[in-house]
Amino acid sequence: MDIAVADAPVDEGCRRVMKKLVEHGCNAAGTPYSVEPFQVAETELRYLQRHGEVYGSGTSLVLPVLRSVEVEREGANVGKIRFVLGVNLV
Repeated sequence: MDIAVADAPVDEGCRRVMKKLVEHGCNAAGTPYSVEPFQVAETELRYLQRHGEVYGSGTSLVLPVLRSVEVEREGANVGKIRFVLGVNLV
């Protein structure tokens, strides 16, 4: 499902994080992404995960904007934040 960030039915905090994700090329649902904390902070992604929900078009089905968030704790990518979107951001 495609969600237009500019008029997404979410609060301004969620919209701001969604805009950052699109600016960094993170916009496709189901695709695993990895960002540095200076690009998008873990707290911002956790906020979006907690508060970012939209209704499927024509249904009462609630879809999460962000399906998962995880911070790398070991290895070469330690500190990077991995996440998967639940919807396409346009």
